[in-house]
Amino acid sequence: MSKVKEAYVKQLEDDFELDLNYQEWLRENFSEANESELDEMEHDYIKKPYYDKNRIITTRSLNNPNYNPTHSA
Repeated sequence: MSKVKEAYVKQLEDDFELDLNYQEWLRENFSEANESELDEMEHDYIKKPYYDKNRIITTRSLNNPNYNPTHSA
């Protein structure tokens, strides 16, 4: 086998092993939410939906004072 092909196969094996280790870690450390946790999430979502927040949009860019959207490049 050429060195390039060997390196490619080794990379595939390493990627597979990393993915397998991650999947095992997920299986060991996480579980599905129980009934009370689901109810709590649903209550929080109904109480404070993400679209109900006030957002202030300024006329000037706050992070780039030189930004001028009316100036064409």
